[in-house]
Amino acid sequence: MRYDVGKVLYEAYINSCDGEDPGAWHGLAICLESAGHHEEARRAYERALGLHLRHEDPGNLLWGGWCAMKLGNYELAYRLFRESASRDPDYAYTWHSLAAAALKVGRRSEAEEAMSRYRAMTSARPYDRRECEGLRMLMEVVHNISFDDALMGGLKDVIVNLFNQSMKDHGVKCGLTEGPSGIV
Repeated sequence: MRYDVGKVLYEAYINSCDGEDPGAWHGLAICLESAGHHEEARRAYERALGLHLRHEDPGNLLWGGWCAMKLGNYELAYRLFRESASRDPDYAYTWHSLAAAALKVGRRSEAEEAMSRYRAMTSARPYDRRECEGLRMLMEVVHNISFDDALMGGLKDVIVNLFNQSMKDHGVKCGLTEGPSGIV
């Protein structure tokens, strides 16, 4: 993965949306962390967490929990994962996340219970591979993005190349054979 490309894309998107998208800050934090820029990553995780906490939907609670985990605030992560699971008990990854946080805060039996629930859910309905989920998210972005403004027009080649490489690497195993029309 080219985290330098991800960093550029996330920073461009953050600048275009007035810095209010928690997912963009979270993605930037992951890129920074993976590239070894730990202090910058910590600041981006803090910003993402603050933005996630403005919302009470299960997705923001879940991803806010992961920001809290990355920041070492395991109690907060545990509370956010529990709340996310109570609001959307059918999303398997939330149970996996709750299991991880419950272990960190010393709630072993709850961690085992959450992991059992995760395993039961994924054996009954296999969970989409992370790279497949990411590719579907990238497809949605590519489909909805406007390349008309100068900022995004300048990034079009980078985005299209990233999308095409991701399709080449993961498309078939994710059951995706073609991307959105009009991007190449």
